[in-house]
This record gives sequence, C-alpha cells and structure tokens, in this order.
Amino acid sequence: MKSFLPLILALVLFSCDQDKTTQESKNVLENLSLQFDSLVVDSGDEVFAPDGIYSEDLSMDGERVFAFYEPDFEVFEISLKEMKLLNRYPFQREGPEGIKGWVSSFQALPEDQLMIYDGVIPSIYDLEGKKLKSFEQDFQNMIDFQSENPFMVTNYLKSSPEQNFFFSLPAEFGKPILGLAVFDMVNENGKVLKLPAFDLVTGFQVIFRQGNGASFYGDRVGLQLINHQLLVTCNSTAQVYKYDYKKGSMELISFEHQLVENQKSGSFPNEVDSREKQMEIANKMRQQISFENFYWDESRKLYFRFATKNYYVSPDGRERKADCYLFAYDQDLNLIGEAFLPELTRIPYNGYFYKGEFYSYWPMGDEAGFVRFQFNF
Repeated sequence: MKSFLPLILALVLFSCDQDKTTQESKNVLENLSLQFDSLVVDSGDEVFAPDGIYSEDLSMDGERVFAFYEPDFEVFEISLKEMKLLNRYPFQREGPEGIKGWVSSFQALPEDQLMIYDGVIPSIYDLEGKKLKSFEQDFQNMIDFQSENPFMVTNYLKSSPEQNFFFSLPAEFGKPILGLAVFDMVNENGKVLKLPAFDLVTGFQVIFRQGNGASFYGDRVGLQLINHQLLVTCNSTAQVYKYDYKKGSMELISFEHQLVENQKSGSFPNEVDSREKQMEIANKMRQQISFENFYWDESRKLYFRFATKNYYVSPDGRERKADCYLFAYDQDLNLIGEAFLPELTRIPYNGYFYKGEFYSYWPMGDEAGFVRFQFNF
C-alpha cells in the first residue's frame, strides 16, 4: 500500500468549537478534529483508467468496495483493509447473461451478489458474471404509473437484501416525484407512499429547454438502503423519511439545527429561456443549505451527514468551493452533533466508513485511490 498527498489535497488538522446542538443533548462534535490524507490502491500489474470506475457500493461485510468499470464491462473488487485491487470480474454485453444497456443501479447484496439494473430489467448476478435471477415484472403496472420513459418508474431502484421487495422514486423529467414506490416481488403488486414533506423540492429546480432537449439543475429526492434502513432524503430539507419495509410503516423524522437552517426558502422560476439565466438561478439556489446522504459508522454506531452552503462554481466550472458542515446522529436518527468545517471547501461525493474512518473514492492521476477522513471527537 502506498500513501501520498496529491497537490489538490493537504493534510489538515483543526478544531471546531460549536454551540450545543439541541436543548436535550450535548454536541458530540463540539471538539471535532479532522485529518485527511490520500491512499493509492495497489493494483499490481493491472492497467485501467481510474476515472472509468463507476457505480460503487460497499460489500455487506463492510470491508470491500465493488465498482462497475464501464470501459471493459467489469466489476472491480477493492479491499479497504489492504487498499488493494483484489479482482477484476468480466461481465457480458450480449447473450442471456448480458447487461443490455447503461448501468443505472448497482447494489451489493448478501453472499457477494450484485443487483444490476441496465434500464431494461433488474437482475441478480454473482461475481463471475452469471445471471442468477431476473425480475421481468411490469413495474409500471404494479403501481399504475404510465410513462413515455419506462425506466423513470425505476428511478433510484433498490432491492431489499432478501430480494423480496424493490423500491424506487418514480418521476417524469421536470415533474415532482410520485412518491416512494414499494414493489412486492413475491405477490407481484405495489404501492406508492406519498412524501409531502418533500413537496418543496420543486421550488428549487430550474429547467432550460431547447429544441428536443432540456437541461436540469436543482435539488433532488434520493433513496438509500443503509444499515438495514430505507431512507428517503431531499437536498432541500433536513427532514428524512424512514420506511420499515418488513412492517410496512413510514416515519418522518425532523431536526432542529443550530448551525444551519432546517430547509431552503424563497421563490425561484422553474423554467428559463437561456442557459445563462439557468446558471444565474442555480447559483442563487446554491447559496442556501443543501443536505446530502447519510453514512453509517459501524464502529461508533452513529450516522453522519454532510451539508453545504454558499456553494460557488466559477463560470468555466473549474473552481468549486462551499462552506461545509458535518452532522452526527445516533442509531435512532436523533441529531446529536453539528460542526462547521472551515478548512474543507468541498465535501465527498460518496464514501464508506471502515473501522471508524471515512473513505471516498478519488482517482490519483493514473492510479485508483481514496481520500481517507478521520473524525476525532
């Protein structure tokens, strides 16, 4: 394993003193110190383009990352413990075992199986590229959702570990999501659970249409299956829906933040007549708080979440910076810690906790690598 600091990163150690998070509990991140460095994946003699690694997910044992390598239609297996490329597994483009189209959902399941949705049907594969099972049910009919683009019904598609339920966030382009779709694959029926707390998200989206095409910028509703919990999140608000698919119950969880607002506010046009106007509106939206995904730290039994404010993107798109925040939650998703991260100007796009340290994939020149964050408090 090799370790070095690329020019784009620096080793930073700092402390953040904050007010207590809630009246009920102490801010566990009050004396947070953050340290980060970069690690190169030992790939041996293997040659590949590190920015071609796509659609990652953490193995169920929490020690490996599976990633789809688009150029060669392969699945990479990377050890976080050894920081090493363990295997490259070839998959087929054609034939009965083939992945027919673009991989839009990629999920690690028990026994090192993978759920891969290629825009045609979701299928379960083993690491040798063998298709173990395909789900050919008509997802649109299961929830009575008709769309010109059938793949929109499987937006953010996830499978339960037992493969008896699928979940998605059906939506038409530029329109509000229908809700949380729950597909019962055993009984071959489905339902849609409304998400009224996320109705505000459409107020923070802007579309520019030109000819037959359109570009979209704005907040989104996302779906996570994490620590055996199904969470529905939204950039526009701190609130989160938790769905227990075994009991069929939904819970809306709200928070009272002290460092940041609990949600976005204001009014913005949803459609504009030029790309320049779209970017102008987008930059105004970026000034407000945006909440990101949750991450589970098994060693501490805590959830963590990043957020940004005052996000700036230069006209050429090369410079990006923001005010960055970190939040901590207990196992029941009670907010127990908040911290402003003054030395971070960007937050990780994705990542995983391993033995209390957070790893986010980041190509290191011609080699694959991870940025490792250590949260000490």
